[in-house]
Amino acid sequence: MGKKNVKLFDEKIVELNNLYFWFRFGGFGTEKGFTGTKGRKMYELLSKYITGEISTEEKQQLLQRLKEDATFRKEAADVVNLSALMAMAGEESEASEFRYRMFVRQRKKRTFWIGVRRASRYAAVVLLSVLSTYLLMNHLVGEGSGEPHYQAFLTPAGQRAKVILADGTTVWLNANSSLRYPERFDTKSREVELQGEAFFEVKKEGGKPFVVKTSKMDIEVTGTKFNVNAYGTEKNFVVSLVEGTVSVDCANDRGHRFGLRPKQMIIVSDSSSEIKEFENTDFMSWTEGVFIFDDMPLSDIIRKLELYYDVSIVVKNTKLGSYRYTGKFRQRDGVESVLKKLQIVYPFSYTKDDERNLITLQ
Repeated sequence: MGKKNVKLFDEKIVELNNLYFWFRFGGFGTEKGFTGTKGRKMYELLSKYITGEISTEEKQQLLQRLKEDATFRKEAADVVNLSALMAMAGEESEASEFRYRMFVRQRKKRTFWIGVRRASRYAAVVLLSVLSTYLLMNHLVGEGSGEPHYQAFLTPAGQRAKVILADGTTVWLNANSSLRYPERFDTKSREVELQGEAFFEVKKEGGKPFVVKTSKMDIEVTGTKFNVNAYGTEKNFVVSLVEGTVSVDCANDRGHRFGLRPKQMIIVSDSSSEIKEFENTDFMSWTEGVFIFDDMPLSDIIRKLELYYDVSIVVKNTKLGSYRYTGKFRQRDGVESVLKKLQIVYPFSYTKDDERNLITLQ
């Protein structure tokens, strides 16, 4: 995240970052990279980097330590990524207050990650960026440094993230998705691993293909724009091409490579692969924080809501599942907002059990 965006943080965001540092490195003193006088100094420098207050001299000290210490480098990258997660710029104040209270409560219980997930479950969407990780880590790995260092970024339920990779490629991650990628790509290829859904805008680099690996298929491109839906809970994985060309190797048929043209998609299951044409791009509206359902059965909508918001939804009135809905919803408004709008078309009631993370429709 660049300095311009950092300056948008309010005082509470900075406090959240400081609380996290206390929890992760100061309160329990278990991380080797942040203990002792030297460790505290590095903590101060990294904190200044995140808030945009670091001087040129201090930044050089920080980069030197990151270059020399692999353990510190990994922990620092995790912290910078988390600071992006804590960036609530643009959230409604009520949602921001709710997330803050949940963070403090869970910090006291030493269950930080669970707290983040619970706090974000019904709150407004947070637009994330890990550009700061790229800017920081881009200085660290020199030529001939051996094996690449990998980062993994996970988007919590109800949120989406924007990741800028070391080559300038932009990746949008949908809710409950993860991307594993190297801090720097090697000289021959660019490979990332995806679980979930992502939209890629790949920078073209001559002679260096870009490969997205999933459990059912590998997608190889040069410079192009495409969407990959690869949630492990879904029967089918789908690649949809917007611009350029892609080739797809499917696990169910390794001897055959499929080529796609713009406005084509490939649907891949464990036993089959099928190419189709598409004109309607509503299914990619999630990149703009919008869900569009076009004449979709409620049963399918519920499956998506469960996936996007990490909540269980039970329908006691079986007739509701066959009702079809058309609508446009903002992701940041949360699952209850979607349900209330659906109630207008076909009336139903629902109850919410926060303790069990369960919504019941009847």
